[in-house]
Amino acid sequence: MIQVFCLSYMIQHAKNRTLREEIYRAYVTRASSGELDNTAVIEQMLKLRLEKAKLLGYDNYAEV
Repeated sequence: MIQVFCLSYMIQHAKNRTLREEIYRAYVTRASSGELDNTAVIEQMLKLRLEKAKLLGYDNYAEV
């Protein structure tokens, strides 16, 4: 797994734009498919945050 420091350095300094894009996309999608897919967990968290906001009288979680 690429560490954040290495990732940041590569994205800033790699001359090959295609390589930079590939590294970036691999990093931002690392837990969105396969056995590490956490989409369901994120959806549940968002649902619970909205529920909490509504219970406290807010329209959304950002207002809490």
